[in-house]
Amino acid sequence: MLALVANQAIDHENVPEHKHLELGGGIYADLTGEEYVADFLLPNFYFHLVTTYSILRSVGVPIGKKDYMLHLMPKVKQSTI
Repeated sequence: MLALVANQAIDHENVPEHKHLELGGGIYADLTGEEYVADFLLPNFYFHLVTTYSILRSVGVPIGKKDYMLHLMPKVKQSTI
């Protein structure tokens, strides 16, 4: 699912054709530009986002789903039922 969403969000004209990714300890991965974005950058970004959220919550910061969803507020309506 994430790969599908990532593929739709990629500006294919500005993605490098190939990425050599050093992983440390003498190992590396050779990825296409699209693989680098979809399989490395986006998962890495979401990992750090969720980790930051968890740390903030664990120290009592009142942050929640609504803080991530503010961009939807213009589309939120009250149910008539």
